[in-house]
Amino acid sequence: MRNIGLYIHVPFCRKKCYYCDFVSYENVDDDMVFAYFSALENELIFYKENYEIEIDTVYIGGGTPSFVPAKYILKLLEFIYSNFNVKNTCEISIEANPESITKEKLKSYRKAGINRLSVGIQSLNDTELRVIGRVHDSAVALKILSVVPLYFENFSIDVITGLPYQTFESFMQTLNTLLEFSPPHLSIYSLKIEEGTPLFNRYEEYKHSFADEDEERRMFWWARDRLSEVGLYHYEISNFAKKGFECKHNLKYWNCDEYIGVGCAAHSFFDGYRYYNTSNINEYVKKIKENGLAVEGKEFISNEESEKEFIILGLRKIEGFSLDEFRERFGIEFERKYKYRIEKLKKYGLIEIDNRIKLTKRGIDLANLVWQEFI
Repeated sequence: MRNIGLYIHVPFCRKKCYYCDFVSYENVDDDMVFAYFSALENELIFYKENYEIEIDTVYIGGGTPSFVPAKYILKLLEFIYSNFNVKNTCEISIEANPESITKEKLKSYRKAGINRLSVGIQSLNDTELRVIGRVHDSAVALKILSVVPLYFENFSIDVITGLPYQTFESFMQTLNTLLEFSPPHLSIYSLKIEEGTPLFNRYEEYKHSFADEDEERRMFWWARDRLSEVGLYHYEISNFAKKGFECKHNLKYWNCDEYIGVGCAAHSFFDGYRYYNTSNINEYVKKIKENGLAVEGKEFISNEESEKEFIILGLRKIEGFSLDEFRERFGIEFERKYKYRIEKLKKYGLIEIDNRIKLTKRGIDLANLVWQEFI
């Protein structure tokens, strides 16, 4: 029986943030939510009937999963427990935003078996929150953060650097305040302005309000030192955790382990293929109803492609990857095949290599340049 991570996409939000380019839908009616969750169950039935799998991580992402009534989440998890082998140690995560979290939902989530909460705070500065279109303000965020630890020992907080009007001082204040709640996991993402988003369309209006790249990196490295002081170690480019609180599901991605994604726009890596579902929610529901699947694209991962992914994703981890594991997986010596690239990257101080290969501090700042060497 194969151990599998399960990703469930819940594409509903009260309001889409101005920087978001994920597939999500604002304020849909209850009929659509009902139809969508029914489709999720039907998609899962396909895997139940065709594969012997054991689920060891579940990640419910979005969108804003906490936006939908808790009854849908509870019913779906009950369906999963009834139809699949779920490990006793299974990590079950759900993403949540402050404006849609209530004590009642937190109680329901715990009762349903959810044992990890990922809270999208992003900032505690109201000007920064408004300009990126967040629904909540700092007061709402602080109120809910005072409640979360009462229900979840394992919870994570997301913050963003490089926001319009963000300063080093405002970021320091946000992070120091968040640390008062003793989160065992924290993610720090650099703002990416994606084409087609409202923030991209208004870039000219805000371009003078962004900190420059040096200032943004100063925020990040100060944060790493500050988090280290309170016992959160840097284990992946954007992620920090106390020992034992690393996100097991996300580690599956970085370790190139298999996972299944269900829901519109969900991606999977399974049986040697990468594939993804249609991103149109109506088409998704229709296709699932007709044949139990809604796959829009599928690609066989060749050994060469698998090798590249292992390198690039492995280098996202701060500890990098083992040269022994590379040899065992691919039957070749990494140092021999990539001798000249290694020499080049070492020359510019971007990697360190002994029995493992990993990024240096400079390499973390210039990670895209390192990854390009292996594409």
